[in-house]
Amino acid sequence: MRRRPTPRLRTAAAALAAAAVAAATVPAAAALAAPATPGKHTETVEQLPFPVDRSNNAGWWTPLDVVDGVTYMAFDSPAADPARHEVHIAAQGPDGGWTAGCLRADDGACATFLDDSGHDQPSIVVDGEGTIHAFVSMHHVPWQYYRSTTPGDITSLVDASADLPDQGVPMTYPVTARGTDGDAYVMVRGGRDEATVRDGRLYRFDTATGTWSRVAVFASGVGASVYPDDLEVGTDGRLHVMWEWHRWAAGPYRHLGSYAVYDPKDDSWHDAAGSPLSTPIAPSAGGAVVYQPFADGESLQTDGPTVQTAKLAVHGDTLAGVVYRYAAAKADGTPDRFDVRFARWDGAAWQRETVVDADDLGAGTDTVAALDATSAAGTTRAYAVVQGTVAGQVRTQVVRAERGLDGGTWQFAGLGDVQVGQQRLAARTIRTGPSSGTDVLYVSAAESGPTSGTLFHARVPRTGGPLVGSPLADVVAGVRDDDGGDPGTPEPTGNLALGGTVTASSALRADTGGEKAVDGRLTDDSRWISAADDATPTLTVAWDDAAPVASVRVHSGYRAAVDPASAVLRDFSVELHTTGGWVQVGAVTGSTVGVVTLPAAGVTADQARLVVTDPSASETDVARVFEIEVLAAG
Repeated sequence: MRRRPTPRLRTAAAALAAAAVAAATVPAAAALAAPATPGKHTETVEQLPFPVDRSNNAGWWTPLDVVDGVTYMAFDSPAADPARHEVHIAAQGPDGGWTAGCLRADDGACATFLDDSGHDQPSIVVDGEGTIHAFVSMHHVPWQYYRSTTPGDITSLVDASADLPDQGVPMTYPVTARGTDGDAYVMVRGGRDEATVRDGRLYRFDTATGTWSRVAVFASGVGASVYPDDLEVGTDGRLHVMWEWHRWAAGPYRHLGSYAVYDPKDDSWHDAAGSPLSTPIAPSAGGAVVYQPFADGESLQTDGPTVQTAKLAVHGDTLAGVVYRYAAAKADGTPDRFDVRFARWDGAAWQRETVVDADDLGAGTDTVAALDATSAAGTTRAYAVVQGTVAGQVRTQVVRAERGLDGGTWQFAGLGDVQVGQQRLAARTIRTGPSSGTDVLYVSAAESGPTSGTLFHARVPRTGGPLVGSPLADVVAGVRDDDGGDPGTPEPTGNLALGGTVTASSALRADTGGEKAVDGRLTDDSRWISAADDATPTLTVAWDDAAPVASVRVHSGYRAAVDPASAVLRDFSVELHTTGGWVQVGAVTGSTVGVVTLPAAGVTADQARLVVTDPSASETDVARVFEIEVLAAG
């Protein structure tokens, strides 16, 4: 393969900086975390001064790039049509101010895209010539790709989708990176559903010729789907590629966390041990390719145990490790609570450990599908998000775990304030200059209610010595609004329905059965969800001995929804079974809240029945019930 000189990244970044200064800049918002005492870590977190659409909510994309001190952040911005969004790119110039521009349609107006929360976020990369590349709203659709016509100009991105190979193939989950030679890369999942295949693909933009080409279909298997996770470039120019597998076609619970290395110098692929690989890599590859293998009884056809999202950290030219979300299986084969794990290759085998044990967080508090990892200056960091529920309100906290490159005890600290609603994040490390080793973070928060989302920019340097951490329980106490208990969990004392015998009219999937509504958990992965064609979903729970009932409390919704109010039960009634038959104790119409309590006036009953007549206001009109509590009187 031909070689060419290292590109002029500094020149391109300087052009962007000059453009930012020439344009009208918006001052940065006030820092949410003030600099610490000199000599200590001086993290800063600031909110960007731009409107952010609440569809800006995914954990496996690359919306952030940092080039020679200039930070680029891509995000969904509200459009006039509430069901659509624009895509904007913000850049922070040398004065600390921000400018932003939208992707342009053919008529010069801001292009708009359909909302698809969790799937439609933009991924960007700035190549060695300063050209900005953006892949947007790609969830099983042909390429949607925009490129700047002027280096470093965030206002000049126009549709260049026709420049990509493999036209017409549905593409999903674009993940981007910049090579040491300045070329741009994108990894995606390509759909060949007629063959029951969704494979992993890698493409390269050659800055010398201005053209895209397909490097490889690097992973593929009949009856299997690839989920791209991460793409990082080492100082030696090799690309570290990471993905997961799922049975075809798609689903939330995936398997076989996988890793390989691509060397553009000779167009070769290798596993973690350095052994050569032939592409496409199959799900059966095993060995040094798979950092998280099958557990006993696990296969692509099972739900749990499961991997769900992962990121990798490269230290110089060496893999430091992989941070990923992992759940063992419960007795019924569905996933248990998700831990945050870390895997590293020790030269002979993959070594795995738990960084955040979900059980240690307390009931009602969990990790979510938002992770990243970085490694520099002898220090490896894992970033995660912890979520809890207080009085029906979702609260989240970004958590940083840090330790030396050679191992040791993880130290924990929070980053930024506790936020209302779901948070997602991405991280990049500055590799050169006076800020070398500093992590730059993109943190988006989707607030509850009708308000828009928010976007934060954080800087976490590696200066001032090792992190003096706090116990993880202290770091996440604000999520629980801790008073020594677990407010996000229904009280088991006096709850007659807890662990009761359940009959449900339908279920959307095997892992959303009615038993989830009486297991004492208030999390998105533990809900009864009715089938889409069930017009009147009904759930009945029975307990052993009839007892007086003080009230019935119904928890419903979807924490990660773009509009959480749209996912709660709209119209429903609650009935209790007495010696005289069924008695209605209350009915609700037009609800927009996630927790509803209906008084029962001490009625003695041995069963409760939830009858839903309007499941939700969301497009997927199903009943979503976290828990039904039947609270005993006296």
